[in-house]
Amino acid sequence: MTKIKVLSIFIVLFTAFSYVSCDNEPIDPALLQQTNTNNNGNNGNNGNNGNNNSTAVFKADFGGQTWTATSTEALMYQNSIQIAGLKAANGQTFAFVLNGTTVGTYDSTSNLIAYNANINSNSDVYWAVNPTNPSVSAGTVTITTIDTVNKKISGTFSFTGYWSDLSVSNIPPISFTNGVFTNIPYTAGTVTPTDFFSAKVDGTEFIEDQIDVSEVFASGYPDSYSIVGSKTNGDNVGLRISKALGVGTYNFSGPFNLDLASTCKFNNLLYTSDTGALTISEKTATRIKGTFSLTVSNFTTSQTKTITQGTFDVELP
Repeated sequence: MTKIKVLSIFIVLFTAFSYVSCDNEPIDPALLQQTNTNNNGNNGNNGNNGNNNSTAVFKADFGGQTWTATSTEALMYQNSIQIAGLKAANGQTFAFVLNGTTVGTYDSTSNLIAYNANINSNSDVYWAVNPTNPSVSAGTVTITTIDTVNKKISGTFSFTGYWSDLSVSNIPPISFTNGVFTNIPYTAGTVTPTDFFSAKVDGTEFIEDQIDVSEVFASGYPDSYSIVGSKTNGDNVGLRISKALGVGTYNFSGPFNLDLASTCKFNNLLYTSDTGALTISEKTATRIKGTFSLTVSNFTTSQTKTITQGTFDVELP
């Protein structure tokens, strides 16, 4: 999962309640304008069904006390759910960004889970990412019910939150337990969903810091899209996909395949595609979504890397 981008998403959710966002993606107006105060009348205009008057609840235990939100918000996109709970008196906020829209359990290794303590109005957060071993789960959010009639969502959560500013070493992690959110009204999101890119390299989650999507024009090759997930240390996993390819499954066949190829970099060594497959599951004029798995190799050393469980869902340039 994207970690720098992860933090930006959380800042969007947090600042929608409290202060100005520094993220470079648009904030859904619903998030800014439709904060739901927890009282029995906050859903009075949703119809006459008795369930509509159920009070929204968002709470969790930590530090020997039970934290209870005074306001809640949820957004449902085409392929993600965003949920936030705010304590208005001090600006403390829980926020989740889940890569899915169904009932089930969402693990921290591929979803975004965090708590903003609003320490000195700092944008850093306690998030469910262990900096010493980010590929190991630090918690989960479970969606137990999605009421599509009354547009309400319920579930549970628990996680260990680690301070996101890695330059500070004296802030211990926090254990958040018994987390519950019930009858949180949700709104259909209207902005472009967040770009997503994920893969495992030799069985280890490739945790990228940035996703770049661009057009590629090269003599002798078809016009293509480049999708690259990269880390700040220079490691990256890249795909070159011909613009002519539509929904379907296509094979990698060496580094010079005209329609489909991969170039990756690990520990300052360049790797290119050997064999594998990529499936485009959805493609529109503005977005492309798919999965991939392949083997890449370094020409000089003959070292190979196996890339599995590759997934992307990105906006096209």
